[in-house]
Amino acid sequence: METGTLFIAGGATTHHFDRMLKALIEAAGGPQHKFALIVSASGDGPDETFREYQKDFARMGVSPGNVVLIPLYDPDVRDERGFNALNGDHPCLPALFEGVRGAWFTGGDQYYTAKCFLRPDGSPTRALELLHEIYRTGGAIGGSSAGAAIMSRVMIGDGTNRAVLGRKTLFNYDSYDAICASDDPINPLIITQGLGFFTRGVVDQHFNYRPRLLRLIEACMLNPEGVRVGFGVSEDTAMVVHGDSVTVLGGAGVYVADCRKAVRTAPGCYDHVMLHAIHEGDSLDLSAGIFTLAGDDSGKKPTYVTPDYVAGGFINSPAFDRFMSINVLRCREDLMPFDKGHGKRFAEGVDVCDIDGQAHAVVFRYLRGACTRGYRSAHTSFTGVELQTRACSIDL
Repeated sequence: METGTLFIAGGATTHHFDRMLKALIEAAGGPQHKFALIVSASGDGPDETFREYQKDFARMGVSPGNVVLIPLYDPDVRDERGFNALNGDHPCLPALFEGVRGAWFTGGDQYYTAKCFLRPDGSPTRALELLHEIYRTGGAIGGSSAGAAIMSRVMIGDGTNRAVLGRKTLFNYDSYDAICASDDPINPLIITQGLGFFTRGVVDQHFNYRPRLLRLIEACMLNPEGVRVGFGVSEDTAMVVHGDSVTVLGGAGVYVADCRKAVRTAPGCYDHVMLHAIHEGDSLDLSAGIFTLAGDDSGKKPTYVTPDYVAGGFINSPAFDRFMSINVLRCREDLMPFDKGHGKRFAEGVDVCDIDGQAHAVVFRYLRGACTRGYRSAHTSFTGVELQTRACSIDL
């Protein structure tokens, strides 16, 4: 079992990045150690990106000489030396990783990171093996946005909620270059192989500001490895994994979509998905499946406020928090409709989108049962909310 720590950040790391970086450095053993910066997803300007991160590490006490740029980039990119190692089997890389106790993957496009660290047959390159050895022996591995997507064994390579409803899901990157060159505004959902640091679920990112709930559930339901739990990480937030423990660091939340008992009848149509949300101060024991919430409003007298139906798929975190708190956790039972099939009270939100000129609606039914609990502070944390979705085309 790995003894290291993962820092899986959902992107747009602004206000809380220093806290994440400080925690990663401490988890790796302290600022006296070496740290690797991996900018393979970031595109042009690897040296400029590297120098900015050197400054970030320096604020945390790490000397510039102890921050190492790993020269693996988009194949068309060269650094200031005119060099690109291109793949993780280049003979120069083992020396660069010598003594490294922590690594950070930047954002961008996870496609290039996968190409750099995985061989065409999916086996790990020598560089990836070295990173896994760092993790297994107590080091720290972190990344943001695309750098978070690559953390799981099953990786979401591209796509949106609209792609789930209107495009065929792909299971590799074989046609990715052609997709990027096309003028189709909706890229298909791509489920492919990540770098495998986090094996307990599928990771998604930018989860509170981009409509990605359907794509996370679809990835859980369709991936051939049978990984049925999804973890959606919000912006400026890190999911911190150490052993069986998951905690949260940052300004927003981590959403867990447990699809192990879920049923899929069509793209965007799911039932029996168990939905949870944790924020800083809350935690999850992965082995026991137990969520520990810092506060719990379940024993308080419910209150009722006119429903706010802006709930569709975590498009906007404040609206979703308000919806869940008022309409699911705290609403009086006699004011909630009853679902006879599930035997639970529920609240509904709807999301409408355009796909190729046709309107599509997805109804999100959030069901409250005996095990549902949660609380509202700056955000809404909850556990045990059952989710049913129904997708269809509509005429406006």
